[in-house]
Amino acid sequence: MIAYELAAGDYVSRLDDGRFIKILDGCEPFAFQSPVDTIRSQARIWKFKNFLRQMLNRVDAYVAVSDAELHWIRNEVAPRRAWGCTVPNGAELAAPFEGPADRLRVIYTGSLTYRANLETVDYFLAQIWPSIRNEQPAARFVVTGQPPAPQTVRRLQAVPGVSLAGLVSNYERFVSSSGVLAVPLLRGGGTRIKVLEAFALGCPVVATPKAVEGLSVSPGRDVLVADTPAEFARAVVSVISDPRLRADLIENARLTAARYSWTRAQHTFVEAVGRCVEQRAFLQPA
Repeated sequence: MIAYELAAGDYVSRLDDGRFIKILDGCEPFAFQSPVDTIRSQARIWKFKNFLRQMLNRVDAYVAVSDAELHWIRNEVAPRRAWGCTVPNGAELAAPFEGPADRLRVIYTGSLTYRANLETVDYFLAQIWPSIRNEQPAARFVVTGQPPAPQTVRRLQAVPGVSLAGLVSNYERFVSSSGVLAVPLLRGGGTRIKVLEAFALGCPVVATPKAVEGLSVSPGRDVLVADTPAEFARAVVSVISDPRLRADLIENARLTAARYSWTRAQHTFVEAVGRCVEQRAFLQPA
């Protein structure tokens, strides 16, 4: 029995019938961490560790989406029973976009009904976007995904150069024809599928270290990584203004994306399930 993410995992883990092999898939503990270290955030993490430990002690195996999170679970949660493995997220390579890209279109992909995405966009607009517009006045920032409440839409679109595209009809075409994907993420867990998708679709990516955490990338070759608002703005401007840099990032990122295909992830997951079955058979009395 496979439970996807923690809510389902809590339910499945309580099924005590020994006939079931229970696997928790999509274990992303970093999503519960806060970018600000406060007493409240520490208490939240402590409660989460205990919750996760109790759950994992009632399942046979768990699947993390990055080696960093697998390492954290093993050391910070230390489940007694379940064993863990990593099955990363993936993206399938698409044919390169043949037409001219809109290099001045900076994009962010993700539902703004999800708090972490809205926080990321707010941070970008307040701390980074003004510097980009100073250097590139014609640059536009377009967000695609489920729109937030109407008052939030109005607030965001009041910023010069900003528009919310909602759910676009051809997501792949939208991403592949854009100038750069900006991912100034400050918190969250797992591996960012939006980054892998941009790699696969041929859209250059500028990201914070948090946004590429858990991905095997080479900063400066397949992605530009920036830690401060000023560095992030300079990186975006450089991709917009330097065609050679843009082309190199796209070429190298597609090579990286090839290592993260869903087919490869599927094989890894099937192997993990097979190991559970073998262990259960070994432990069963003759």
